Amino acid sequence: MITSMPAPRRRASRYATPALVRHARFAALAALALVALAACTPADLMRASSEELAALGEQARTLSTAGDHGAARQVYLSMVRRAPPQLRQRYRILAAREAGREGRNRRALSELQAIDPDIEWIGLWSLAAAESERMVGGPDVAYERLAAIDPDRYPDLAGDLLRTRSELLFALQRPAEALQDLTLLGAGFAEGDFESAEFTWSLLREYRAQLTTDGVEGVQLGWIELAMLTSELEADPTEARAALQDWQERFPQHPAVDLLGDTITPEICRSATRPSRIAMLLPGSERYADARRSLRDGFLAARYALKSSCASPEVAFYEVVDPLDAAREWSRAVEEGADIVVGPLLPESVERVAEIAGERPTLALNRLRAGSPPPRFEEFALAPEHESRQAARHALGRGLRRALVLYPGNEWGRRIYRSFAQEYQDGGGEIIAQEPYSLAAVDYSDQIGRLLKIGASNRRHDELQRRLGRRLSFEPRRRQDADLVFVVARAAQGQLLVPQLRYNYSGDLPIYAIQNIFDPEHLDNRDLNGVEMPALPVLADRHVQVVHGEFSPDWLAASGFNIALFAMGYDSFKLALSLFDGSKGLVKGIGGLTGIVSRAPDGRLQRELAWTRVEEGNLTAAPATP
Repeated sequence: MITSMPAPRRRASRYATPALVRHARFAALAALALVALAACTPADLMRASSEELAALGEQARTLSTAGDHGAARQVYLSMVRRAPPQLRQRYRILAAREAGREGRNRRALSELQAIDPDIEWIGLWSLAAAESERMVGGPDVAYERLAAIDPDRYPDLAGDLLRTRSELLFALQRPAEALQDLTLLGAGFAEGDFESAEFTWSLLREYRAQLTTDGVEGVQLGWIELAMLTSELEADPTEARAALQDWQERFPQHPAVDLLGDTITPEICRSATRPSRIAMLLPGSERYADARRSLRDGFLAARYALKSSCASPEVAFYEVVDPLDAAREWSRAVEEGADIVVGPLLPESVERVAEIAGERPTLALNRLRAGSPPPRFEEFALAPEHESRQAARHALGRGLRRALVLYPGNEWGRRIYRSFAQEYQDGGGEIIAQEPYSLAAVDYSDQIGRLLKIGASNRRHDELQRRLGRRLSFEPRRRQDADLVFVVARAAQGQLLVPQLRYNYSGDLPIYAIQNIFDPEHLDNRDLNGVEMPALPVLADRHVQVVHGEFSPDWLAASGFNIALFAMGYDSFKLALSLFDGSKGLVKGIGGLTGIVSRAPDGRLQRELAWTRVEEGNLTAAPATP
């Protein structure tokens, strides 16, 4: 076999002539150029100008924004070949980033690991790696890529860096740090980034369950309160306009103000499924004319409140003159297209409708006197038992565990006493004494004396005087083992009972009652000063009055409304919307003029009223249960 061997290389002569040396160098450079040319395509032979690179970069960004990440990646790869050497790393990183955005995160990480970035591209490299690493290694690994990156060093990337880092921090349940990054973003850290407020809002909306206002102020507090507020409004959008306006008045310069009209309000309105038509059954006889007007106008006031922000359902009213007609009017409302029926009010009418309601959503404005309601038949009543049970819970929350009770000896009084006693005793309290009284009486000193054991104090005084044989200066003392007095009374009896309790040395014993003891139209309620009770929020809570349309008690009374029934009509509209939408808002409770309405453990509706105290003859909001 004959093989060819490479000829032995001659050692260059140190004495070669200059012409020979120049000839050898030219030959070597020519050979290198031929090799380079053989490896290039025609497009690569043309180095792109800065204008061409700018145009290609804009094309790639447009494709990426449109979601065509594969095409954007190809543009960046072509830029790698045509860019000057100092820019090629940048386009390699951007091409790998598009692979990640296309869903090929492992490919993206592999390409990034093959790049040893120059210092000017470390920020971009870390950002691209974090975006893909989140999908491969999780948010903790991804955050480590960005933890040491200072957005201030990369102003062109600051917006993307802060967005990605805040998303990762929320995913890691570190909301305080995420808010710091979002605050920088909202402060214009990335100059010209007009979408920062929308991004911040979308992120806070997604992670609002993590948010808390503890220790937060300024712009961050505004964001958090807005996120929490919209969560409530999505469940009950009726007062969206008033509530958002109230927020704006407290944060007038907040970056989210520009989002209220075009972004946030439409989101609230789209959040629920609403009925097309609601029917309301009202008592039709002249005897109930004031009740009919109060319920109807409260209902319409809530509808108009919703209409100021969102599309509102059509409403129709039907009058039930005789309870026997209730079922017929309910059927007519359904036949005429009602998706949900509100009413009737009177107990006899409620029972008639319950017999035929079936699966049609119905919100009765009273409770059945016996039995359980049929499916999708809800009972919304202004039952005083809600108030007595709340009074029991409030007392227990304050550590008041030994109660005295005064109540009228009729069925109404006994029913409220039993509801208080059951709730109080179930929570660990003790009823140490109770006294019924007659509604016909005006002097309750005997009942109060027995309740407070004033007679025992007097007997001890008499016995001591007898033994000493002389008169003694004396002031009776009440029993010392009680923590509070719970008084069940309407306004007429309450105006007599409370002063007599104090006259008979009840002293500093807290006096609890239900709202019936307070008549907002009474000229002088100062005899009730110090009495505490659950009451309709519209009577005492100024914030509720503002948010729900400036429904002050004075205005309602001057307009001839029954305040409680107006509030009931208002809240019944809100409840109808929630019930039609699957009762989602009832999980946390829907706040209104009658209180916060939610589901009790037995599945029925219950109310939590405002806690109030009479001061200078007026109901004022008092601290809730500790």
